[in-house]
Amino acid sequence: MDIEFRDLGEHKVIQVGGEVDLYNVSELKRALFSITDGKHHSVIVDMRNINYMDSSGIGALVAGQKKMRAHNGKFALMSPTEDVLNILKLATLDKFFKIYDTEDEVV
Repeated sequence: MDIEFRDLGEHKVIQVGGEVDLYNVSELKRALFSITDGKHHSVIVDMRNINYMDSSGIGALVAGQKKMRAHNGKFALMSPTEDVLNILKLATLDKFFKIYDTEDEVV
């Protein structure tokens, strides 16, 4: 899994790539928790390069969302692949998360 941070206007973006599963989800959790601690008002997870995500990855995203809400911050997903979006829809989490299709929608 690859993780990079960048800024997009007032948003902190965490770009995640590769596979997110039980074996490496702790890496994603550490990265998410490092930026959802109240320092940033808005966090967006760029998912365009994720080719696989299991339920542990979904759980990490839910935890990140809850942590941001605890600090009155915003948390969103951006550009999930079709496979990942289908998983989110199956769990009805497409209603739980704000999901942007492109960066242009964010700004």
